[in-house]
Amino acid sequence: MKMKVGAMQPRVAAGFSHVLNRLSGAFLSCQLPALNREAVLAFILIMVYLFPGLTGHDPWKQDETYIFGIIQHMVETGDWIVPTMAGDPFMEKPPLYYWLASAFALLCSPFLPLHDGARLATGVFMLITCWATAWTSQQWWGRQHGRFAVFALLGCIGLILHSHMMLTDVPLLTGFAVAMAGFVHPDKHPLRAGALLGTGVGIAFMAKGVLGLAIFGATAVLLPLMFSGWRHRSYLKALGLAFMFALPWLLIWPFALYLRSTSLFMDWFWLNNVGRFFGFSVAQLGAPHTYAFWRTTLPWFLFPAWPLALMTLWRLRRDWKFSAPLQCCLLVAGLMMLILWKSASARDNYALPLILPFALLAAPAATTLSQRWDSLLTWSARILFITVAAGLWLIWGIMLIEGKPPGWSWLIRVLPEDFSPVFSWFSVLASLMLTGICIYLVSAMRERDGRGLTNWMAGVSVCWMLLVSLLLPWVDHAKSYRSVFTAMDTILPERFDCMASKDLGESERAMLRYFSGIITSRQEVRPDHQCDLLLVNGLNAIKPVELLTHPEWQLVWEGARPGDQRERLWLFASRKIHHQFAAIDRHQALR
Repeated sequence: MKMKVGAMQPRVAAGFSHVLNRLSGAFLSCQLPALNREAVLAFILIMVYLFPGLTGHDPWKQDETYIFGIIQHMVETGDWIVPTMAGDPFMEKPPLYYWLASAFALLCSPFLPLHDGARLATGVFMLITCWATAWTSQQWWGRQHGRFAVFALLGCIGLILHSHMMLTDVPLLTGFAVAMAGFVHPDKHPLRAGALLGTGVGIAFMAKGVLGLAIFGATAVLLPLMFSGWRHRSYLKALGLAFMFALPWLLIWPFALYLRSTSLFMDWFWLNNVGRFFGFSVAQLGAPHTYAFWRTTLPWFLFPAWPLALMTLWRLRRDWKFSAPLQCCLLVAGLMMLILWKSASARDNYALPLILPFALLAAPAATTLSQRWDSLLTWSARILFITVAAGLWLIWGIMLIEGKPPGWSWLIRVLPEDFSPVFSWFSVLASLMLTGICIYLVSAMRERDGRGLTNWMAGVSVCWMLLVSLLLPWVDHAKSYRSVFTAMDTILPERFDCMASKDLGESERAMLRYFSGIITSRQEVRPDHQCDLLLVNGLNAIKPVELLTHPEWQLVWEGARPGDQRERLWLFASRKIHHQFAAIDRHQALR
């Protein structure tokens, strides 16, 4: 759609400039009328971090594949009640992320692939998360602390990849950030506090179920029980308003789902919420909690927020009985860690909401570090990220010169060696420009407090941006199923009754539906259904011997994602269509 400019152009430009000034000032300094230099620089730095990587690649396994399968179904059918993936209801999560992603996929479909448009929903949720975090930190700690809470949040290693993926844990983090803002001055602004708390709990509930409701419900009850500062009528009023604001989020979709299907409602509530925590559905749904998982995951996942948060707790150790920020953050973090440790299911992305209280606690320490510790963090960040950035440029340069990736053993274990790079002036210029912007931002803020955390944030932004700009096609080549199913399509006959599948995972079924338009008949669900083709998913080291020696089936194709040494797919054809594959082989030989 083209926009007419003409005589209205100066007015539109002036209006846009005014809106940008107010938005960026509110976003980081939380002062609507003013636009200060530090807020603009920080705002640009955050944008450099957030938006590269949201587009330009196919859905990736583990989560993006099945999540996009649900989004594709919603886009094509308009069924917004029952999340469905490759023909089967998928009741693991409520549909908030799917709704917004479907809307973006439709809105951007004229100029972006569906999966890229859908992934923009992650960027929107992350913007809301950053705003809520900055506002809460500014209200609790002071005007200059908003951006440092956001730097601590985005700088955490565990968030870098997850904040650019189609992932329902991202709106869960958003819900936690908005709900946490509801504990800001409920005595002075009970309506605002209630609206934020209730809305945040509702977002968290519609993102991933009862977790957010349990955490903030327990926090809201424990605060007045443990601390006298919360025992006032305004706080009770704020809780009542929060309940009213949360009620539509908590009732409308679950009630619509219950009316549609009682069994699907129980699958969602009982198996995927209660069962995942207590463990009776983990064997069926997957993601078991292995021994010492969180002890080995959280130290790197929450870095560098957790050391800074501990510094804040130590410096304010005498104030915790009277400090609302310390009380809220400690309760939310403690309850979240308790649930993670006790849950029978565990994956690293489950800890995303835990980053928020640590980031809020990290902001005061970031601005009050001694010169020694601030310099240590500054130079550590510079050495680490300059090394990583130089390595990314070196790998890209070798690929460009030799026409293939470097054959380093540690590298080809994670990325395939059979990749042909294509030079792009746009990628190189974008990388140089954004790298220069980050270097300028760091130098422009070098005299300010929090220099160490600023350098860390800039280093994370540069390295992520370089990875996306220079090496994203290579990573996508390894993680996408496009090449797998495109190769399989070339040998399929024009006509066949149906394709059955055995042990085909959620990711593979969703991508087969997306790239080939095929919905398989699962033998696990319909064992007696007879099909012409059978697609088997398994381990590369364990071949399907029974089918390979079965007189009824003939192996006609096998394949895997480039560089994937673990997973492999086998396609078998029944006896009645063997001749069609022979004809295809002869035709390809003639070509």
